[in-house]
Amino acid sequence: MTYEHIIIIILSACIIYFLYRYYRISLSAVEIKRFIQGLSTGNFNARLFMKTKTPLDEIIRGINSFLEVVKLKLDSADEETRRMEAILRGMTDSVLIVDTSGKILLANRAFRKIFHVDKSIEKKQFIEVIRNSQLIDIFRKAMDTWEIISDEIIVSRANTDIYLVATAVPIYSEDSVSGIVLTLHNITRLKQLEQIRTDFIANVSHEIKTPITAIAGFSETLLEGAINDKENAIKFLQMIKNHSIRLNSLVDDLLTLSRIELGDIKVEKVLIDPRDVINTVISTFKETAEKKGLYLRKNIPDENISIFADKNRFIQILLNLVDNAIKFTEHGGVTIGIKKIHNNNVIFVEDTGIGIPATHLTRLGERFYRVDRARSRELGGTGLGLAIVKHLVKAHGWDIKIESIQEKGTEFNIIIK
Repeated sequence: MTYEHIIIIILSACIIYFLYRYYRISLSAVEIKRFIQGLSTGNFNARLFMKTKTPLDEIIRGINSFLEVVKLKLDSADEETRRMEAILRGMTDSVLIVDTSGKILLANRAFRKIFHVDKSIEKKQFIEVIRNSQLIDIFRKAMDTWEIISDEIIVSRANTDIYLVATAVPIYSEDSVSGIVLTLHNITRLKQLEQIRTDFIANVSHEIKTPITAIAGFSETLLEGAINDKENAIKFLQMIKNHSIRLNSLVDDLLTLSRIELGDIKVEKVLIDPRDVINTVISTFKETAEKKGLYLRKNIPDENISIFADKNRFIQILLNLVDNAIKFTEHGGVTIGIKKIHNNNVIFVEDTGIGIPATHLTRLGERFYRVDRARSRELGGTGLGLAIVKHLVKAHGWDIKIESIQEKGTEFNIIIK
């Protein structure tokens, strides 16, 4: 019951007692008691009625009219309170309201999810249920200074950290503070993007610098006289050519990835036969596989299969996957095929290569991420092939699943939806 309720009850009771005591109006004690009890329980539908006509009828009607107006205002205030509470509870940002004694008045679903607590934390002490010293410090500073306090905090999880901007806003009541509203804005994704950008700049600089340095070094050596040494000159020129090709591949992949992310490369899905795509990819890499002594074969069911895909982009996906598979396979070979998983058509690329450690699987598809950096550069990889695959698969609305066993091989499954 609010302070307004209490004041109205006291005021009404005083008026009724005054009328009954000094004017001896014909009100029964039972009716007065029923009226007061109704008000005390929050029943503002209670009304006072006269049994007989008296000169004070207007006063009684005034009391009843007053109660009508008060009820409408309280109903409106309650509705506004419920509306605000619904908004707070439904906000994507985390919201916590705590009174000056530290008791939690409201915790919305987003807040409870971040801190892994249930709705029962309401009415409990803030410092007892929220085990985060940074957030507690922000709350205390806001209470002590009566100012808005904002800071960045970290909520640790088993596998990752959640980065939040916590803001404590005092609730002012006349010349004091009656509570604190804590809001938490999740900036984890922004932090990740910031880290990706930092890593991207560092990786691009490194990847570009390596071939440029090599080209400059070999050119300088040739200019200083090595060009007259026919055997070494040819060797140096071949190295310049290889690094030029690698640099060109890197720029091409960067441009492709950038165009995909910016939406410049559109995926226009039409009904195609995936067998045609697989045959195109096999014919492209047949000679490369034979030179390494590897088999390159297909495993396709007899029945006719059609899928909706952008044929050129689909070819690009499989070209990158098969190129990777051949590079990291020394014995055995690579199989491209079609199978069914839970009624979905799945295009797979399976190799018998070196495999990928389980700890690296979740990071495959990140730009410039390599399991074995030295080997990847030696084989001419740019570190962007799987990132391009990941983006093109996503653009199609498909999923990709990777399974790998070290020293036995890796399988990429593209789940067509």
